[in-house]
Amino acid sequence: MSDSQTIRSRQTIKLKVDENNPLPVNTSENFRKEVEKLIEIAGWAPFHYECNSYYQEGDLNGKEPWRFHVLDSQTCRDLLEMLKKDIPVKSTEGIKQMLAAADALILVNWLPEPSSRTQKFYPNVKNMEHIAATGAAIQNLLLMATEKGIINYWSSGGILRKPAVQKLLGISLDEILLGAVFLFPDPDDVEAEVITGKNREMRSTSEKWMEWVSVKGKS
Repeated sequence: MSDSQTIRSRQTIKLKVDENNPLPVNTSENFRKEVEKLIEIAGWAPFHYECNSYYQEGDLNGKEPWRFHVLDSQTCRDLLEMLKKDIPVKSTEGIKQMLAAADALILVNWLPEPSSRTQKFYPNVKNMEHIAATGAAIQNLLLMATEKGIINYWSSGGILRKPAVQKLLGISLDEILLGAVFLFPDPDDVEAEVITGKNREMRSTSEKWMEWVSVKGKS
């Protein structure tokens, strides 16, 4: 598959099953290694600024402005059970149904610049660069998964953004979730509801959102 074909064929697809009847756990060691390879390649995304030195300590001490936290299918099911028990509200239904179906879930967080301000992060250029870089890494991940034939879905996270969930998973509350990337089994091999993205057919041709510009007033 050519690069352009990979980009054009990538699409939003999510699988859902009854949260009380999850799909079998994926125990394949080869799949686990494949996920690690996808993430390794995703990390070749460009970044303008390294993360603040505050984050360059401990086990995850890379200079990149992102962190990837990976849940295998068993951990997805374990988290599902915790959510069913502790957060039994309807707003979590979609996430629960996807946790019941996923072969893996990758939580991709960006690392905001520490600030003395009371808000979570200050909207300065450096933070904008960190978000953009992390988004590029997520897109790399989606494209590589598509190329490998792995069904993938970029979720904003919903309940997964909550501090209570981050604490359950041992993730620092200083990080901010940008994308919860679900990896699903082949829908032809399982019984699951398949939902495709609603915006794919709404795409405009480039002349609707692109223009060549020139300096105004030039003689």
